[in-house]
Amino acid sequence: MGGSRMSYVNDKTMVFDDPHYNAITAARLGHLASLQLPIYGKSVVDLGCGIGRLSEFFALHGCNVLGLDGREDNIAQFRSFYPHLRAEVADLEGEDWLNYGKFDIVFCYGLLYHLADPFRFIRNAYQACGEMMLIETCITPSSEMICKLVAENSLDNSQALHAVGNRPSPSYVAFCLKRSGFAHVYTPIHKPMHSQFHGEGQWGLIRDIFIATKTPLANDKLSLIE
Repeated sequence: MGGSRMSYVNDKTMVFDDPHYNAITAARLGHLASLQLPIYGKSVVDLGCGIGRLSEFFALHGCNVLGLDGREDNIAQFRSFYPHLRAEVADLEGEDWLNYGKFDIVFCYGLLYHLADPFRFIRNAYQACGEMMLIETCITPSSEMICKLVAENSLDNSQALHAVGNRPSPSYVAFCLKRSGFAHVYTPIHKPMHSQFHGEGQWGLIRDIFIATKTPLANDKLSLIE
């Protein structure tokens, strides 16, 4: 990955380059590349982009990328590391960010579980999505359709902007995606090579990935969620 890792806007933005973040970033992006999704040359909005470590992946695949994040210092850091990419401050729990328009791909890795109302957010994201929405989120490992609210530290730049997050079950995420209008919802057959995707994560965190589309994807690396 490109971008300097030596000069930070402040100590708060350094959290995204902590060793445990570096490990999960590498696992996420290696896995994303392995899925061979049709992303080359697409317009992409990276929601909850942080300092841009995941946005860079799409730029390297010829995409037109916009990063949005609710914290000004995260965006300042993003612009410092990636001056060739566009990044703006936006509260993603509201609707104002929809004014940036529509994108082929709505990318949402590491954001959904930091929101108080994930269903509202997904419905908004559907409006901004032309083709595909990619979600990676911490989950509650339950077969029931549930969503638990959790308190988070709003002083941590990697946590919920408004101090309330959630832990949805996989069926809850799939339900929200389908009810928002996505015609097809998939999950990868093989998960990233990181303990949090295999029920053995630090701090009890368990993650999953969802790919929602408006038209079907022919991809043998994905399993359709009925």
